[in-house]
Amino acid sequence: MTAAVKVNSLPLVKALFLDKAREAYGAALPQWIEELAKYADANTAAAAGRKIGVSASTVSQILSNSYGARDWGGIEARVRGELMRETVVCPVLDEITKGYCQDEQAKSFTGTSATRTALFHACRGGCEHSRLKVAGGVDG
Repeated sequence: MTAAVKVNSLPLVKALFLDKAREAYGAALPQWIEELAKYADANTAAAAGRKIGVSASTVSQILSNSYGARDWGGIEARVRGELMRETVVCPVLDEITKGYCQDEQAKSFTGTSATRTALFHACRGGCEHSRLKVAGGVDG
């Protein structure tokens, strides 16, 4: 499906990101990809990228199923957290979005508070939501 937009009285056909994703993934279109495409259609690929912490070109590559990087899980977690508002139960902060969980995992150690120290160690000490290559889990 496309949306027709008139520019200077000539129709300009704009391909929708959701159509692009459906064409690329077929019947196996994951829900999180569909949500990313809908967000990009409602806003822009650049806005979608800013929301999940990647570039507009990365969003486009994901939607066309041509993204070559290995960390699809990290991007999926960001989409599920930031766009779909899915949450996890953090052992330190209680219920947080998956995106916030990802943000905490990426932070380096700063002993500025007991909470910051506890978060750093929890993310690296076996939290089931940690995506870090240490003793963590897989879905954070």
